[in-house]
Amino acid sequence: MRDEKDKTKLIVKVLISVVVLLILIVLYMAVFQQQYNKFVDEKRAEGVNLAVSEILIQLQNNGYVQIPVGNETLILVPYIPPQE
Repeated sequence: MRDEKDKTKLIVKVLISVVVLLILIVLYMAVFQQQYNKFVDEKRAEGVNLAVSEILIQLQNNGYVQIPVGNETLILVPYIPPQE
C-alpha cells in the first residue's frame, strides 16, 4: 500500500514538473522572444538612421562620401540635375 502511494506522489511530481516546463516554454515563446525581437528591430533601425546621418554629414562637409565595399570604394556625390 505504501509503495503505491509513493509511486502516485512521484507521478504527480513528474507531471507538475512537465506542466511547469511547458508553461515556461510557452511564456518564453509568447512574451520574451517577442520583446527581444522588438528590441533588435529598434536597434537595427537606430543603426540605419545613424549610418544615413553620418553619410549625409560627410556629404555636406566634403562634397562626397567614400564607402569601402570589399576591395573597391564606392564614391557618392550629390546629383545636380541639368538646368534647362
